[in-house]
Amino acid sequence: METSDIIYFLPPALLGVIAIAFLLLWRIGIVDAWHWSAAFAQAGLGFVISTFPIEPKFDAFVSGMIFMGAACCYSIAIRLHFRVPNSKFWHRTFVTGYTLLLCQFVFVMESLKYQLFLTDFAFACVLGAAVLTVAPKACRAADIALVVTAALIVVDTLARTFFFTFFFESSDQLADFADSTYNLAVHITTITIGLSFPFAALGAMASKAIDRHRDTSERDPLTGLLNRRGFEKQAVRMYRADSEGAVVICDLDHFKEINDRFGHAAGDRVLIELGAEIEGVMGRNGCAARFGGEEFIVYLPASSLEHATTLAETLRSRLGRMDWQSKGIHRQITASFGIATVNGLDDQMKIAMEHADQALYSAKRLGRNQVIVAGVSSPLSSDPHVWRVPAIV
Repeated sequence: METSDIIYFLPPALLGVIAIAFLLLWRIGIVDAWHWSAAFAQAGLGFVISTFPIEPKFDAFVSGMIFMGAACCYSIAIRLHFRVPNSKFWHRTFVTGYTLLLCQFVFVMESLKYQLFLTDFAFACVLGAAVLTVAPKACRAADIALVVTAALIVVDTLARTFFFTFFFESSDQLADFADSTYNLAVHITTITIGLSFPFAALGAMASKAIDRHRDTSERDPLTGLLNRRGFEKQAVRMYRADSEGAVVICDLDHFKEINDRFGHAAGDRVLIELGAEIEGVMGRNGCAARFGGEEFIVYLPASSLEHATTLAETLRSRLGRMDWQSKGIHRQITASFGIATVNGLDDQMKIAMEHADQALYSAKRLGRNQVIVAGVSSPLSSDPHVWRVPAIV
């Protein structure tokens, strides 16, 4: 077997193996879309038709449609990976227009140059549009590598088709494609550039799976908030030693009684509702976690004590006004809050949490359903539910 023969056989063989591998990885949940496997399988099948020609017009039309199918699957797979919406209407409209032009170039004009230019240009447009759409969302190094690799394939495809269409003299007969320099160039660039694409895709998905596993281990499965481990890591990342912040600790009042009277499912609904309220009120200004049982904690970096108190009082008020009857809980739900300042010192986070916890204990001791701020023994506002208590030294 000559070297040129090996070059022609390599792309379909390798793409076939890659397609099977991606299908298996999709089945076990590592690859997030079956479209990857379909795309590589179609690309491999397209090369098979050029390697083992049947009839010129059939080969040109079918291979063109197959490569367009591969482009659409690549586009969908990339968008799904980055969680960018796919436009079925755009794909269908584009493919319809492509199919009509392909029929014109193959069955009417019988032009190899036009058929190749159309197919490669359309392939680059579909993949390129996906790359441009997802590029702003690429943050992880592996995701950036995937976008760059896909962009290289787009550039390679456009450069090749423009060069061979406008700057290289070759036969325009459909029957001459298999032995053309263009076909050889496609196989070589696929081996040297194109085959980096599946490895970049696999790396991006592996990185995403690792991050997803890490995120799962650091989140409370019931509320979706961080757990203790996740909170401690996130708080360290957000902590600013050059400015003050605040810690808010929240604990549901008489939560055991809720579980005993209305069942643990009802108790879970209360926890979920409170978690959602905390996220809604906090927004992107801090991090929140369920520390266990019915206790929640919020860290607000670079936030004043007054802002933290307003947040806690908003949560307390909203929780008290909720309609729990519709959720099968025939009683009012309340919560107590303890707040403390995080001073701009490296060891203050732990101390602030201790102060906030002591303030929470005071809120429970003084009657529950109130916000207590570690500080001086005087009202913090006109609201009778908001007080300051002496900080623990």
